[in-house]
Amino acid sequence: MEKPQIIITTVKRGDEITYPKKGNHLRIHFEAFRPNGEKIETTKDADRPFEFQIGVDDVIPGLQQILYKMTIGEKVKAEIPPQFAYQREGLTGIIPSNEKLIMEIELISITF
Repeated sequence: MEKPQIIITTVKRGDEITYPKKGNHLRIHFEAFRPNGEKIETTKDADRPFEFQIGVDDVIPGLQQILYKMTIGEKVKAEIPPQFAYQREGLTGIIPSNEKLIMEIELISITF
């Protein structure tokens, strides 16, 4: 059986120097979609970036894995299998169980 993988496509390159490390505070913009294209969450519409501490705060594992590979200013589109998103449980009323998540992510800043 093939191991599930996160598929990442670079939309815009970052500085290619500054990567986040565990414990850094990140500011990101993201949009999350179901596979059918239905938008389920965004920070862009209200222009309010999501801020959290990577490796410490509770976010889906796939998002953390992606962000560790990004640099400041980078934008990516990612297909996240359920194993790295909301798993078998899904997200009640929003994401059915075992459904992949499509995300567009921009790493705005890192505070060390």
